[in-house]
Parts: sequence; C-alpha cells; structure tokens
Amino acid sequence: MRRIGWLAAAAALTCVGLASEATAQTTSGAQSLNITPGARADAMGRAFVALPEDATANWWNPAALAWRRDKVVSLMHAKLVPDLAPDVYYEYLGYSMHLPGWGGIGASIIYLGYGESDAVTADGQTLGAFTSYEISPQVSIGTEIARGFAAGMTLKYVYVDLAPDWAVPEKIAGTGDTFAADIAVFWRVNDMISGIGIPVNLALNLQNLGPDIAYIQQDEADPIGRNLKVGVAARLYGGEQTDFDLIGSYDFNQSLIHDLEESPIQNVGGELAYRSQFALRAGYIHDSDGAITAPTFGAGFEIGRFTVDYASVPQAEGLDRVNKFSISYDF
Repeated sequence: MRRIGWLAAAAALTCVGLASEATAQTTSGAQSLNITPGARADAMGRAFVALPEDATANWWNPAALAWRRDKVVSLMHAKLVPDLAPDVYYEYLGYSMHLPGWGGIGASIIYLGYGESDAVTADGQTLGAFTSYEISPQVSIGTEIARGFAAGMTLKYVYVDLAPDWAVPEKIAGTGDTFAADIAVFWRVNDMISGIGIPVNLALNLQNLGPDIAYIQQDEADPIGRNLKVGVAARLYGGEQTDFDLIGSYDFNQSLIHDLEESPIQNVGGELAYRSQFALRAGYIHDSDGAITAPTFGAGFEIGRFTVDYASVPQAEGLDRVNKFSISYDF
C-alpha cells in the first residue's frame, strides 16, 4: 500500500509500473495502451510487429490476422515492478479466429491494476484507501487486399480510474476515458516478389490514434501514446526439410505525440526453434529516453495445443529485471 497525497496521486499512479515498458511514453495518459503483451515478443526484444502469430496480433499488428486459419486464445499476467510495487500488475486476454471471406477477426481486453493506495491531505490527514486501475476492451480485423499484402485495424476504448471523488478536494472523481484506433499493414514479401532466398515480412502499425484523455481538469488533458511502429522479420535458416528454424527481427518506434521530442526506440530480436516444439530467444532494447539499453532473453515450448512462453526483460536503471509468462491455446 502506498501513501499518496491527492496532488501527486495521478502522476504517481500513471508512472509506477512503467519502468519495464520501453514502448511506453511516460508523459502520456492511458498507459495500459502502451504495455506490450506476449512473453515471446518480450523475449525477442519487443521486435515483433512483423511476426505476430497468436492472439497478441490484435495489439502488435491486426493486419497479421488476415492469414489466421484457426482459433487461438492468448493470456498474459505480469507483475510490472515487483521490487517497487508488488500490487501493480498487467493482464491481457486475447482471442482471434478466421472469418470466411474477410480474413481474421479478434477481440481482447487489457487490465492494468495500480494497486491500493492511501489518500492523504496536504496536512497529513489520511482520508482512506482506494484502488486505481485501467481497463481497455478492443476489437480487431485484418484482411488480405492483394496477394501477400494485408491491412488491419484495432478499435479500442480505455477507461482510467485513478481516484474516487472523496479523495479529491474538488470532489470530482479522478477518472477519464477515451477511444483510439490502430491502423496497420503487413507485407509477406515472398508472396509478391519471386526469387528472394529467405522469407521476409515487412510491417507497419500506427498505434493509439485518438483524442487526449482528461481526468479531473478537462483543460489539462494528457495525450495517449500515439506511436509509429515499423518492422522487418526474416527466417534466416530453416524450412520444411530441417529441424531448426532461425528467425531475426527488428522494430523501429517513433512517438507521434505533438510537441514532445522523444528519441526513437529500437528493438532487435532472434529466435532459434526446434521443430516448432521448443525455442530459445534473445533480443535487445535501445530506449535512451527511458533509460533502458539492455538485452532480453527467454524460451517457449509447446504441450499439445498449448504454447507456454517466458521472458526476462530489463527495467529502467536501478530496478531489477522482470519475469513475464504467457500462454496460448490453439483450437
């Protein structure tokens, strides 16, 4: 439990839990929209916009849903800063399926819990405890518009509850909501251009295009984390005739928040998989503004129709690494 003065409550709660999230602009609101789902992606340095194959594609690149041929459910639970605030956690639940004549559709819900806090007045009087959270339901679609080229979109709503009205001097609840959209494309280069020796994907996702979010003061709205994500992925070795597959990927992220000068975030990753049953992964995050320039690593394995993934990811300087787990089920 944290003791938070009402003047500092919003700032403290929207920053705690983000030290491990390289793609999150800490100056933006609705931070749940910025946190990356999927331990496979985290283990590969979050270089994943050109790779999503499970239901985290709803977040990473909805255009990839165009080639969905089955149904899949993906779940992730993570304590974001266990050494700083053990009750701050993130939940992702996603579902995607094939839609005949269209491609693929998906639905997901994100929950970011900030834990329990004590509201304290300027003179030190304790008003009581409250719980803060964000929740965001989302729907996605991806469709192939030309051979090997797909477009997709995710529509999302986010509700943020930072503090109840009794904890705020104006007696106005510290809540806010907004909506946003992701617009994405995905290009399977080999499907359109023959003669390329290795399978290559190119991808782009314009994330969180939508209005700013306001809490107590409507004239002091915060921008949401509008971001441009561009990536490439290639299978460097492997195929149907080999037991091993080697994949490499690279992402480039640039904040699209106006009047905010942020250096781009660069991500690189690799995966070595054995017969699609077991995989070792590693990557690197270079986020100079977020003070995260460190490697990632992890592993994954299949058990029947289940896929279980693990990742170890860095946080900002001075904080311990975070362990993340996710699971997917194909049916």
